[in-house]
Amino acid sequence: MDEKQHIEQVLAGDSAAYQPLVERYQTGLIIYCERLVGDRQAAEDIAQESFIKAYQSLKDFDYTKGRFSTWLYRIASNKTIDYLRSIRRKVDVENIEALADVATQPDLLDDEMTAIHEAVDTLEPPIISDIIKAYYWEGKSYRTIADEFQLPINTVGTWMRRAKAQLKEKLS
Repeated sequence: MDEKQHIEQVLAGDSAAYQPLVERYQTGLIIYCERLVGDRQAAEDIAQESFIKAYQSLKDFDYTKGRFSTWLYRIASNKTIDYLRSIRRKVDVENIEALADVATQPDLLDDEMTAIHEAVDTLEPPIISDIIKAYYWEGKSYRTIADEFQLPINTVGTWMRRAKAQLKEKLS
């Protein structure tokens, strides 16, 4: 039986038909949420809330607009953002890459991204700010950055560590 048939059964009143969908996506959704929040227990809770929200809103799901999994992960992304906002968590610089997928969505994490951009702009010396921007926002490697700034690659690594330490201080 495919997803569409399971969903149609659920909409017809057979709530047990939802279980195969949960089993199919549960592990991946938990891993996705854990990557974003850095906490397994919170990720499991967010995934469960996402499944509940999807079940309750299943009548609003439209196959013509995308796959069920895409819709479910979008719900999970929104639940993750709600969770992060609710605990007023400061952005962990070490997990900046993990938040990149969600942070690139225009309406998500605006306050956090603004805080990061402002903090990066105030790094000292200013070249550290340019190195952080090149690495995280432009996706350049340490080697490419070292070549562009005419620096030894070890210096780039050292300045990245200094920048992270400054950012942790500024953002906490």
